[in-house]
Amino acid sequence: MNHLPRVLLSFALACLLAGAAAAQPAKKADDKKPQAKATDKKDDGKLPHTKLLPAKHIPDLCKLSYRVSTASPECQVFFDQGLAFYYSYVWMESARCFETAVKHDPNCALAWWGLSKACEKWGRAAYAPPLKKAQELMAQANEREMRLIKARLQEKGLIEGIKVEDRRKEAVKTLDELLTLYDDDEEGWFARSQVADGPNSSVPFHKALLRLNPLHPGAHHELVHHYENIRRPVLGWPHAEGYVQSSPGIPHANHMQAHLAMRIGKWEKTSDRSARAIELEEAYHKLMKVTPNEDWQFSHHLETLMQSLIHDGRFREANELRKKCEGYKYTQRNHWFRLAIAERKWDEALKQANANPKDKNSTSYWRALVYLNKGDVERARPEVAVLKEAFANATGRANKELEMRIWLTEGLLQCSTGDGDGGVKLLAKTVEKTKDDYNRHAWGHGAYHMEYWGLGALRANRLAVAEEAFLESLAHDAGSVKGALGMMVVCERQGRTEEMSRFAELAQRCWRKADAGLIQAELEHLRTQGTAAATGASTQNKGSN
Repeated sequence: MNHLPRVLLSFALACLLAGAAAAQPAKKADDKKPQAKATDKKDDGKLPHTKLLPAKHIPDLCKLSYRVSTASPECQVFFDQGLAFYYSYVWMESARCFETAVKHDPNCALAWWGLSKACEKWGRAAYAPPLKKAQELMAQANEREMRLIKARLQEKGLIEGIKVEDRRKEAVKTLDELLTLYDDDEEGWFARSQVADGPNSSVPFHKALLRLNPLHPGAHHELVHHYENIRRPVLGWPHAEGYVQSSPGIPHANHMQAHLAMRIGKWEKTSDRSARAIELEEAYHKLMKVTPNEDWQFSHHLETLMQSLIHDGRFREANELRKKCEGYKYTQRNHWFRLAIAERKWDEALKQANANPKDKNSTSYWRALVYLNKGDVERARPEVAVLKEAFANATGRANKELEMRIWLTEGLLQCSTGDGDGGVKLLAKTVEKTKDDYNRHAWGHGAYHMEYWGLGALRANRLAVAEEAFLESLAHDAGSVKGALGMMVVCERQGRTEEMSRFAELAQRCWRKADAGLIQAELEHLRTQGTAAATGASTQNKGSN
């Protein structure tokens, strides 16, 4: 009996525990596994602001270095690399590098400033937050850096009390103060150039910067564009060379020289440099896992190289490049058409001509050029007729371009069918209309209409006109091999042996890297012009494939 209260107490406690257990929901098997917190995120290794993977150091990219306030060697390396890409308009990569720099030293104010500049140009990440961070860290910056940051804050309206119309003026004052105190500050000179007003106002600042650093990539790059835009490409050439020297590992630096070289006849290195740009760019894509479509410069670089290779008679390389472009899903129909015409691959040329049937005028124009180059005048006639009919209904600028196309095709047609005088006059009109057109002289096309003028004159046996046309070709494009070979044929027909040999040497220089046997094939093709029947049967058969 003495143990009964203890037994009753144990029984009551057991019932209480059982009831508490019954009140709890049954546990599932999965409940035994540790649960991740709702706030946990998978670390993908990407930088928080740009959402890009961190940058990698690329040796021998650029010779520029600008010392910033940091104790981190890695921060300095990636800051310099960010500047290098920034000055070459590689905005995404510049932003990646600057954010990698701040990852190594979050207290480096100027790295945040650089990130803000790059993000503004890139347009895929906000530029204001990094700039505000730079503002917060100004106390840790030196006096030069403080003024660079302040000027940008003023320009972007992030300092209160400055009217919108006064923002640039205040930035100018701050930068002028910086340069007054520190006239050796390279970033100060470049920043000042960016807030200068007027068509030529930035040039003195870029030239002053080059006095400090003769290999500053930003100054050289901007001056290449400036002299191209004001139509003084020869003055820009030293800066094209300087840009290449300043940034040997950057694709765009190797490309930019072509903007001027292909205008002013600097053909010795331009194709190889453009090819080097593609080589560097593909290596960069592989290193940083960048897709071609993320690289906004890539398609333009490919297009420039294609035009250069065609001009230089490097057709094998041009065809290899075409395969590469097709692999990237890039289409360059205009250039592939010109390549097919140059190789006298008539079926391929017609394929390109017929690729866009909705554009009836261009289709007929290209088809007419195929048949006229081939010597098939009967098939050319209806295509020229289509252009004439369209011209009767066209207006405005389209009308002017269509008129040029009619002059060219009708001129060649007349030269091939017995009306040589009328034909060369029409072709001369295309030359007169385009010889001073700056835009038509870009990318090695300066002699395009002159060469067709000479071809038509040869067909019509108007040798005096042919000579004028081919000499004009060489005057407008020092690398015009058709101009040199055309003059060889003119001199040959007139017995001017010594002059013929000089033009032969010139042709060799123009096409010193051309495909083997191509110069002789082109010469033989030109020799047939004016010696075949009006239908051009012999020309039609020669070179067809």
